[in-house]
Amino acid sequence: WLPRQITIGLGIAGQSASAIEGAMLAHVEAERQHLEQEINMAREIQTSLLPAKTPQIEGWESAALWRLARQVGGDFYDFWQFHSGAEAGNLGFVIADVSDKGVPAALFMALSRSLVRGAALDGTSPARAMERANRWIMRDSQSFMFVTLFYGILNPNTGELRYTSAGHNPPLLYRAADGSIEQLRTPGIALGVIDDAVLGEAQTTVLPGDVLLCYTDGVTEAVNDAMEEWGVPCLMDTTAETAHGPAEAIVTTINDRLATHTGDRAPFDDVTLVVIKRLGTPAAQTHVPIEQLDLISKPI
Repeated sequence: WLPRQITIGLGIAGQSASAIEGAMLAHVEAERQHLEQEINMAREIQTSLLPAKTPQIEGWESAALWRLARQVGGDFYDFWQFHSGAEAGNLGFVIADVSDKGVPAALFMALSRSLVRGAALDGTSPARAMERANRWIMRDSQSFMFVTLFYGILNPNTGELRYTSAGHNPPLLYRAADGSIEQLRTPGIALGVIDDAVLGEAQTTVLPGDVLLCYTDGVTEAVNDAMEEWGVPCLMDTTAETAHGPAEAIVTTINDRLATHTGDRAPFDDVTLVVIKRLGTPAAQTHVPIEQLDLISKPI
């Protein structure tokens, strides 16, 4: 009977092991599904923090792209219209990139977005508003993360744009009159690094036909299988080639070319684009013969 008892015992032990293994796998699968549900919910919450649509302003077009490398991420953009004070009727907008990725970046993104918007809505100049946001971020966050951003206030009637950059990639401003591209730079470091950060501020005018393109580094630093970055020159070329079309088409073309460059390679970083275009025909440039300059400069 001993061999038979051993066989029975081994059978029972095997069945018990299978049952335990099955229970453990079921528990792991349940935990995985629960975690996946939580991440999906976090993504839905994060998406809800972004504008439902880009602004619709007479004489202007705008479009945006927000594509994450993981289920949640650290890039964000925002628009708002000022309804009172000196900035009444003007459009505020921001594009930003948190230093980390995944869930930590998503949490810091939510904090940064709220504090940036709160600091900006009273109509303070772009640089002073973002210096205030930096102080709030330093006060409220102990995560040692930081966020780069570009913040602008646009007057839709005149095209005047006042802006500041906190260590962010300089946006491109395509000039329809001559096809040139300017990079909008101001001195300053990312928010969340030091308490007393001082940001620079500058001003320009977006003319009829001009295109403003803001982006995060996930666009220009996207690599192919040969580890070659897409780069700023490719972004500039694509902007110039598509600037005559609608804002939405500019975003779509950049996204398509970026996908062609990276192929099947999994994205390493979030990708965010904001395009603002002023409609209309660029003013004709008047050519004055040099021999007439003396006549023009003389008082009548």
